[in-house]
Amino acid sequence: MASTSAAANGEYAGKVATGSKEGVTGSAGEDPNRKSRSAEAGSSSEHEVHVVEKSVVTEPAERRSSVGYTVSRSYQDISEVVQEIRTQFDRASESANQVSTMLEVGKLLYHQKNSVYKVSVRMICGLPPLSSSKNEDLLVFEEDKAMDCGNLSSTLQKLYNWEKKLLEEVMAEEKMRVLYERKHEHLRHLSERGAEAEKIEAVEIFIRKLSTKIRIAIQVVGTISSKISQLRDEELWPQVNELIHGFMGMWRVMSECHHIQCQAISEAKNLDSILSGVKLSDAYMDAIKQLEFKLVDWISNFSAWVAAQRSYVKCLNGWLMKSIHYVPEITDDGVVPFSPGRLGAPPVFVICNYWSHSMDLISERDVVDALQAFAENIFNIWQKQNFEQQQRLLANRNMDSKLKLMERDEQLMLKQRKKLMLVSSENRISISEPVEHQGSTVNSLQLSLKQIFEAMENFSANFMKSYEVLHTRSEEEKQRRLREKAGVS
Repeated sequence: MASTSAAANGEYAGKVATGSKEGVTGSAGEDPNRKSRSAEAGSSSEHEVHVVEKSVVTEPAERRSSVGYTVSRSYQDISEVVQEIRTQFDRASESANQVSTMLEVGKLLYHQKNSVYKVSVRMICGLPPLSSSKNEDLLVFEEDKAMDCGNLSSTLQKLYNWEKKLLEEVMAEEKMRVLYERKHEHLRHLSERGAEAEKIEAVEIFIRKLSTKIRIAIQVVGTISSKISQLRDEELWPQVNELIHGFMGMWRVMSECHHIQCQAISEAKNLDSILSGVKLSDAYMDAIKQLEFKLVDWISNFSAWVAAQRSYVKCLNGWLMKSIHYVPEITDDGVVPFSPGRLGAPPVFVICNYWSHSMDLISERDVVDALQAFAENIFNIWQKQNFEQQQRLLANRNMDSKLKLMERDEQLMLKQRKKLMLVSSENRISISEPVEHQGSTVNSLQLSLKQIFEAMENFSANFMKSYEVLHTRSEEEKQRRLREKAGVS
């Protein structure tokens, strides 16, 4: 199973949605592809999303957010608003820590050189070894737990290894079947021609040995298949359930953080008047330029971050769906929608299929639109000031070097705009072509920021609600399976 890697830093956009492939054993599913290795001191992650409390929000509440958070305070000046926004960005970033730990973000991938399958048929089938071996613990090793119930990436690695081994065994068994049929045909020809008894007996002995090997191969295939099912139901399913719970908590905190940011920027006073009709210094111009660069990176990283989460879920579900043999059922009303639950598939199939489809129902377009509108505003402010400075410098011939520096900065800014257009095209969002002259309109910065935080709050709330439904369905599937097991027993 291919692991998914996410975007780098973009406030909190690079801290989640990445996985790593890290082989590990468990009592239920030993990895046939790796030798033992000692573990460092293990640590288990907290099951609840950790939120660092901030002392900034202390005032009694007046307003309740769309997801039920009660947050309100008054701000004395712009600096307090800025501090509040920064604080909530920190909280949003920290809310992703648990999920990042579960997905082992930043962990170096482990690849053992010359790692090949050296597992005997007797070992796979649980038969006693013919002789003692100093490598009897070949399949037993430990690793730090990234989740309460193990490591998701390690479970996927073990499943991949066992499936690869299963493929090898199936192909080997198929070759033996072909050889078996060919030898049977050869034996028939020998008998028809009246060949010597010794030749006929030799072929018969070969066929009997080959038949024994085929029976063992069938047993191996069945045992590996059972091992894969056991790993999937006893390790992968609890880990997927825990990951869903982690995402639910992360999005809940993020929705609250963006709600507080939206409220803070709404109460800011005289924000737009700070820049209106003022000639900005070189330091301010450089700060505006750097802000534009950061905004473009934020948009790019945010888009990649969301795409990585979708890709991770869809890869997981796509792999699971390959295990289901499905023939579409056609009725008078048309084709019956595909449903793993209706086919009696285990819970992990049902939940991952629902999870994959639910990811398609939430769009980040409003967030990207709002971010791009704000970036457009910042660019227009810089361009307007830059144009005015150039006009003043043109009258002074001694300022040629300054003009060249400004022209270089302008090219850098236009390059960022083109980068933003590339991100927009990847997300199928239109944006106007960059212009190389002054004249663009500067809209309200306060309104642009408010629209960003509103879009982020709604986006986070929608994801949170989706994960709440997913978590509820997951719990229902767990209870259903428990009832089925109790009924069987």
